[in-house]
Amino acid sequence: MISTGRRALRLAAVMLPTLTLTTVLAPSTPASAAGPSCGSRYALRSTHSIYVNSKVRGYLKVYYNNSNGYNCALAVRKGSTPLYNIRLKLCVYNAARTKYGNCKYDGYSKRNHWYAGPLYVYARHRCLYVNAFINTDGAHTGELTGRKVHCG
Repeated sequence: MISTGRRALRLAAVMLPTLTLTTVLAPSTPASAAGPSCGSRYALRSTHSIYVNSKVRGYLKVYYNNSNGYNCALAVRKGSTPLYNIRLKLCVYNAARTKYGNCKYDGYSKRNHWYAGPLYVYARHRCLYVNAFINTDGAHTGELTGRKVHCG
């Protein structure tokens, strides 16, 4: 419908920016391709390789949010081939660094094929214990156990 009245011009002026924003903000890749994330306020503290038969098949990544004292951990596969299973355990050491507790788990109750985590624990002025496990095909496995990986 074509109109030369003021109302039609105002409507067009309001709709045009909305259409432009939608076009500019549309994602170029599907959300599933982006992979796991701890969030924008988390800084990467360390990355550790997970080996299966002397080949790097995945990574353990540890992040820290200085503003709230939380740590985040992810175990991710290397490459685009799905894994048979990937698991992650993230715990907090006590102040004396002799025992750990407050553990979070991912991949233990279901089979994960792409990644495990993100897992979050509060650990300001504490150290982390992490365990990442990869099973590539049902038979070949690799495991990374990190004691006192990051102290925040």
